Amino acid sequence: MNRHSGAVAEQTTPFCFCACGYGGQPHHPTTMINRPWLILLWLSACPVFGATFKVTLHVVDAESKPVPNAHVTLFWTAGIRSRSDKGAVTDAQGRVVLEPDDRNQKRPVLILSADRKLGAVVGVSKADDGKELTATVGPTARVKGKLTCSELSGALRWANTMVTPDGYNYAFAQQMGESAAFDFILPVGKYSLRSYGTDVEGTNQTVTLTAERTEYDLGTLDLQASALAKLKGKPAPSWNITAARGAKAQSKLSDYKGKWVYLEFWGFW
Repeated sequence: MNRHSGAVAEQTTPFCFCACGYGGQPHHPTTMINRPWLILLWLSACPVFGATFKVTLHVVDAESKPVPNAHVTLFWTAGIRSRSDKGAVTDAQGRVVLEPDDRNQKRPVLILSADRKLGAVVGVSKADDGKELTATVGPTARVKGKLTCSELSGALRWANTMVTPDGYNYAFAQQMGESAAFDFILPVGKYSLRSYGTDVEGTNQTVTLTAERTEYDLGTLDLQASALAKLKGKPAPSWNITAARGAKAQSKLSDYKGKWVYLEFWGFW
């Protein structure tokens, strides 16, 4: 996931500012420095998942009747091209077998009936390996909203909203795209919605869905512009260089007026 922002060092000085994200590749190989310790640091920061395990879910309604053709997934991407990660559909007896990764804690599983009128959230972990868990579905509700940034004239180039059910550390649904809108159908309950996007600061909001309402419109959320976005097209900040290969200590960015300056900032998540 890469995000790039640019600014001008002086009015007559081209200045390239680049922030590379996860898996970023150098944009200018001749300026890169071989830093193997960064690779080691990245590897140590990456989550390491254990082996998978199998768990059977028996999906039933309030009368304990099986719910066939229910969609069961560990991660759902909503939108025009909706898709799920490691998802499956219940059989005629309402059963389905999942094979999640072991992440040393319970992961939320999203369950939605074929007509999306019923749903449930159930947690699974390595401790459930080989077991059958019963999930009782109940009412669902629709939650939607839009994202904007008044500081950037409103329109966002790209945004994503991720949904995490209360009591879990893993999100189980998201909607991303250029529309900067989200629209989910979820089982009633409490959720955390994290929204972020290009050139804006991320934000979290909590919503509690109840059976008394079928739809929740959160309206338009005005996100704050990122610090880098506010610098686009403007003179770069007056930085002092304390340590850089090929540059004198305590040099100033303005010392390079009239020259190309390339800075690359690495970040992994």
